[in-house]
Amino acid sequence: MSIEPENYTEYDWFGEAKIREKAGDSEGALKAYEEATKINPSFEKAWFYKAQLHHRLGQKDEAIACAKKTLELKPTWEKHVRKFLPDITV
Repeated sequence: MSIEPENYTEYDWFGEAKIREKAGDSEGALKAYEEATKINPSFEKAWFYKAQLHHRLGQKDEAIACAKKTLELKPTWEKHVRKFLPDITV
């Protein structure tokens, strides 16, 4: 039995984002990450992976904004963020 999207939790949206990202649907993945962070604005993993995807798509401003949100929620992840945004200011 599957869950309808209107009943998705942040974790369902996160899983959807990862599936879409792996399938090459970057736009769909970004929308799913967005839904996850709307439901739970403190969902640091969704912010982190959304930042990475924006970075891979060359959307630097969006990547930095999401990375800063990640670091606001999880400052100990700075070394992980710096792997793809080495020049980010925190």
